[in-house]
Amino acid sequence: MNDVLQQAQEKLVQVGTDLTVSVIFFITSIIVIGTITYIVLTILNNKKPEEKRKSNIAIFLISLFVGWAITTLIFVYRVVMIGLERLGQ
Repeated sequence: MNDVLQQAQEKLVQVGTDLTVSVIFFITSIIVIGTITYIVLTILNNKKPEEKRKSNIAIFLISLFVGWAITTLIFVYRVVMIGLERLGQ
């Protein structure tokens, strides 16, 4: 029983160290894409008439969602391509 627990702990540590870079890249890309989207939406929002402008909170939430969605699509595409490569071998 202790041998199984020891192996599970070792695999958990290995997976954690292997995926740390991916998680950091995922979070960083959400922040970067969200920031770029926020800046673009703010510039576009300032060009609109006063009565059609959105609040800063709405722009922030939209840009956060866009950053998350684009990053998720990139990661899903990457995983699908890795899976197709493995199936092709």
